[in-house]
Amino acid sequence: MFKRKRAGPSLQSYEEQAFALYFAHEIHYPYVSIALVSLVAAWLMVGHVPTLVIAIWFFGGAALSLLREAFVWHMKPQLAQGRGYRTILRGFALSSLLTGITWGAFAWLYFDPQRPLSVLMVGSYLAGHVGGAVTPLAIYLPAFYLFLLPILLPYVVLLVLAGTQEHLVLAGLSTLFLLSMARYAHMTNRLHRESMRLRHENQKLIEDLGFRKAEAENASRTKSLFLAGISHDLRQPLRAIAMYTGFLRHSAAQGADKREAVAQTASKIETAVASIQGQVGRLLELSRLESGTLALNLEAVPLDDVFTHVESLFATQAQARGVRLQVAAPRHRVWADRGMLDSIVQNLVSNAIKHTDHGRSVYLGTRVRTQYPAGQQLCIEVRDAGSGVAAERIPLLFDAYRSFDDRSASESHGLGLAIAKAQASYLGCDIAVASQPGCGSTFTLCGLRPVSADAAPA
Repeated sequence: MFKRKRAGPSLQSYEEQAFALYFAHEIHYPYVSIALVSLVAAWLMVGHVPTLVIAIWFFGGAALSLLREAFVWHMKPQLAQGRGYRTILRGFALSSLLTGITWGAFAWLYFDPQRPLSVLMVGSYLAGHVGGAVTPLAIYLPAFYLFLLPILLPYVVLLVLAGTQEHLVLAGLSTLFLLSMARYAHMTNRLHRESMRLRHENQKLIEDLGFRKAEAENASRTKSLFLAGISHDLRQPLRAIAMYTGFLRHSAAQGADKREAVAQTASKIETAVASIQGQVGRLLELSRLESGTLALNLEAVPLDDVFTHVESLFATQAQARGVRLQVAAPRHRVWADRGMLDSIVQNLVSNAIKHTDHGRSVYLGTRVRTQYPAGQQLCIEVRDAGSGVAAERIPLLFDAYRSFDDRSASESHGLGLAIAKAQASYLGCDIAVASQPGCGSTFTLCGLRPVSADAAPA
């Protein structure tokens, strides 16, 4: 009960994940064709650029390709574990920048304004690279621009520096080409993002349907447990009432002096009726908590009063079971609804006493847990020395009527801890459980807000 739907990733986070997976798995770098184009570019530079510079340019580009492949290979296991998405995007942005610089360097090295063939070949090479990269890189605009600008800007600058009318016209056309590619990249990026938005919404719908299905299945299980519990706990006192009523009729028919027997029977009927009333009252309380119709009355509650009241209520029960009830009276006051806080502590102490063997003890006290936010670190702790609970059963402790899975395990109706958990949620708190079979259990009401001189209830 009171399970919260886990918040899914935001649209921005979803896009980041999708784009990273796209770069890592969907883009297949054309190594063969790039190698051939690079070889032709190196051949074109022979006789115009020093051989050492050509070698550095060619093998530097090859090394960059190998590093890109190694980076992707290194990151794929992290992506499989749901990590490293941003690292992939940054890595590809850096790779795009270095690749752009490499081909921009080709323009600087091979460009010769006195040779029209050189100008044409450089322009053709760069335009081909930009045209081929715009679709795969436009999905992540930083990577696209880090590739585009280092390639085309050097070429445009060289054309402007050449100064002739033809070169200036060509520089203008190259600038228009750059702008048109940027516009096309933005259009492609919008399409990618719209696709991501639709996929994100579909994913949220699927997750919501899964959550609703799990919620319905849980409601169905709770209903089954409820029917099992109600059939047992309400039929028992009803049968007793019917039996006692029949006894009264029989006594009246006999006409004998049965005053003492009638009085005892009437007392038993009252007990059975009280049991039914108590069970129905707890069901109604749980229903109101689940529907959120209860009103909170927050006040400064002295914990020593609460603990003293609980000690007086359960001293006789603990003594009857041979259990020592140890209460460490605190000096704190907390903002809470007094009735709810009393009920939570009483449920936890009652549960602890029921599950603690003769000769052992139950402890009620407070402690501070620093893992909670400042101002909410005060906790109430109930520790028993009972049989403990297996780890796989701990999440089921607070389910209504869960005790009917194993009725010999508890005398409760299965509602006490469910109501306590719901009341704790109402107060903005939580109940943590630490238990181990054979070593007892510790129930901790966490998140209480102590009263200070200038504090007020949230």
